[in-house]
Amino acid sequence: MNRDNQTWIGARFAQLSTGLKMLLILSFGLFPLGLIAVVASIDSARQNMADRRDDTFTRLEIKAQRINAALDRSAITIGAASAAIDSTEAGSGVCRRTLGRLGRSNARYALFADDGSPRCATAGFSVPTALPKPARRAVAEIVPDGSALRLFVFGEDRRIEGIAEYPREALREIAYIPGTSPDFDLTLSQGPRRMELRHGYVPGTLVQTISGSEDVADGQLKLSIALGAAPLSASELVMILLPVLMCLAAAIIGWLIVDRLLLRPLARMQRAVAAYQPGDSRIDLPSISSPAREIGELGSAFNQVTQTVARHEAELEAAIERQTRLVREVHHRVKNNLQVVASLLNLHARGAPNEQVSAAYASIQRRVDALAVVHRNHYAELEVNRGVALRSLISELASNLRATAPASASSMTIALHLEPLYVTQDVAVSVAFLITEIVEFAMLTAAPTVVISLESRSDKVARLTIGSPSLKAGTDYDPNLFERFDRIVTGLSRQLRSAMDRDLDRGRYSLDIAINARGEG
Repeated sequence: MNRDNQTWIGARFAQLSTGLKMLLILSFGLFPLGLIAVVASIDSARQNMADRRDDTFTRLEIKAQRINAALDRSAITIGAASAAIDSTEAGSGVCRRTLGRLGRSNARYALFADDGSPRCATAGFSVPTALPKPARRAVAEIVPDGSALRLFVFGEDRRIEGIAEYPREALREIAYIPGTSPDFDLTLSQGPRRMELRHGYVPGTLVQTISGSEDVADGQLKLSIALGAAPLSASELVMILLPVLMCLAAAIIGWLIVDRLLLRPLARMQRAVAAYQPGDSRIDLPSISSPAREIGELGSAFNQVTQTVARHEAELEAAIERQTRLVREVHHRVKNNLQVVASLLNLHARGAPNEQVSAAYASIQRRVDALAVVHRNHYAELEVNRGVALRSLISELASNLRATAPASASSMTIALHLEPLYVTQDVAVSVAFLITEIVEFAMLTAAPTVVISLESRSDKVARLTIGSPSLKAGTDYDPNLFERFDRIVTGLSRQLRSAMDRDLDRGRYSLDIAINARGEG
């Protein structure tokens, strides 16, 4: 293949998506290994395993037959000897000769007379006194500690004829098949009782356990075997290792592809994106020479997004700045206009023909001053954007009210106990009008003092309390004046969305107001 063809193939391959590239490379890489695994699986270990299992079951069947044969011989010999023993007197030697014939194996025996008493027994054999129920002619029983197997032989009249006891070593010798490997477990069981005849099987990582069982003594016992599969052949080893090799090769190839095409370029792009700071006009992307076309497109998309965001941020900042200037200008002009109105009202009050007209002008001037104070304090807090500071607003409002007090209330004092709290402009206007109404009512009723307190109850609620002797029950005042005053105060409390708490015994009006924040001091 010449260089031009290689260049053409490389260019066409570079145009493919990253997912398709990975699929093609993994397919070509795993195909030979998969083909070898299929060929090796044809000559798999299943047949060998089946042969091994069949051989195991055959060996188990032979062992069970050998044990059954030994038990049957003992039962037949004991039965035949029982009749001879019953027909002769004790000491005739028939019992001992029978023990001699039975004693060719490693088992121990005991023969009984027709009255159920032991006639003779193998030397050293402790004849058991407890006998099982004669449910059948020959009853097999494993001793509780699993050290021996006892065979109780009964006659047709359910009379005990003899007992044969096979130690573990004797049964192991009976079940042994010459020429077989000893690497297996052989166990004789009867319910929960177990007798381990051989323990030679050690499970391994690559060894598969083959197990089986066979009935012994007409189903009274169960002979079980367990052993491992034969060592792996070459084809079996290849069949087992090939999937591992395939997975390993797939992992390595997949990692190399992903690392080369995706991970490294994405890591470099991630560092560039992480270095982006608000206000930057674009992302300084590194030069990426990855054949993954999507990576380059992603970088271009990031740049377009950052440029769009930067442009929108600049437009928003400019709009916010224009709005802030406009709001400041509006508040400044409203404040100035209110001050002009207050000055005009003051001039008209001075030129009023009588004291009643002058008092009316002063009352209007106080409310205009209250509104001007709100706008002046809101204008001062525009930059911080926390709202209107009630402490400075109420302090300035109290000073203006004392300055515009009529001659009859010139000695009235206004005490303040205020926490540094901030509220919205709407709340500030209502609070200013409420304080103005109550203080003016105190002025008109010649009250000596007014006490204004403001304390927070939570992060969102504060308690405003205004106290004066003129608010106590029984105070002498004009009913029309109080009715108008009470109607205005009730309306202002509704604007504040709070119920007015009137303590007429102590002369206090209190209500809760919503706050934005808490200041320092």
